[in-house]
Amino acid sequence: MTQEGEKIVVETTCNNMKTVLNTINVDSLKQPLFLGEDLAIQRYDRLKYPKFYDLYDQQMNFFWRPQEVNLTKDAADYKNLSPEEKFVFDSNLRFQTMTDSMLSRSINSLSTHVSNPELEICMNVWSFFETIHSNSYTYILQNVNPDATKFFDSILDDKEIVKRAQFISNKYDSLLNTKSDDPRQQILEALVSTQITEGVTFYVSFACSFYFGYRGKMEGNAKIINLISRDENLHVAITQNIMKILRDQPKEGFQEIVKKNEDRIYEAYRVAVEAEKDWADYLFSKGSLIGLTADSLKHYVEWLADNRLTSMGYKKLYNAKGNPIAGWLDSFYDSKKIQVAPQETEISSYVKGVDSKIDESVFDIKF
Repeated sequence: MTQEGEKIVVETTCNNMKTVLNTINVDSLKQPLFLGEDLAIQRYDRLKYPKFYDLYDQQMNFFWRPQEVNLTKDAADYKNLSPEEKFVFDSNLRFQTMTDSMLSRSINSLSTHVSNPELEICMNVWSFFETIHSNSYTYILQNVNPDATKFFDSILDDKEIVKRAQFISNKYDSLLNTKSDDPRQQILEALVSTQITEGVTFYVSFACSFYFGYRGKMEGNAKIINLISRDENLHVAITQNIMKILRDQPKEGFQEIVKKNEDRIYEAYRVAVEAEKDWADYLFSKGSLIGLTADSLKHYVEWLADNRLTSMGYKKLYNAKGNPIAGWLDSFYDSKKIQVAPQETEISSYVKGVDSKIDESVFDIKF
């Protein structure tokens, strides 16, 4: 690279992607995932990391709309929930709504540092899917809650939910407001935060939604959450592949900083798991639910955290022996084992009829 070219890289890094179109013919095969030269033409005829284009493509194949699910039965079910059940359902819906409101913006802020075209398109679609999730919560509330507007207004008044959001938002706020000439630390922390949010933080809430559906209540809501959960697993694959590349590929410029932050990665997982455990206690503070306990959810989230860490090549934190709610939870994920009247929830797969299962290969990248 010429001296002039080197100057362009430095200016781009310091000024945080100063142009929306680099008119220099950049060889994307020689650019890192983050903090390289500004992106030029959006082209996908040559790919440094084909996995991210595959993940973009699979997200597109999974396109869905919440309006495809009929919530008529859910509206009747909601009126008949016990006070304890309604507290769990409403609290989880508040948290899910708040967190997905952050995620789409967070991914957009992270993507401003991207210098790889296939990762750019992958993250653009990822952010779009988070808005589908946010729209889903509005759709659910407008169909089951007698006053959706009042419900939305109450979210930011719930101290427990706002407290849960702090761990996630702080990492992105740091990235948005960084004045550093080298934002790699903030990028790494935002990536780890995203990995944990998509892979751990939602799952106590998801499990409760599936619990209701498994017991024949709020089945349309459970169907929508199942679609959201499937998306989130695909998003976990995105962050997992990014993390592996940054850790294992010296030319990406992150290897040393990832290694230096290994203890912080474990600590971030510990904090997230403890937050999930606190949330489980909060959900059951008004009373218990038949067949679901705070303790079982706590063990579940430990098992899940171990699973996420080992899939990235890290050691387990909890040495969890297994998923304590696997029996009914797995049967819920397998739609063939659930008998749901078609007129009540309508869809069990995406509208286009594509295979909605996630192949395990999406979690593994080859160099």
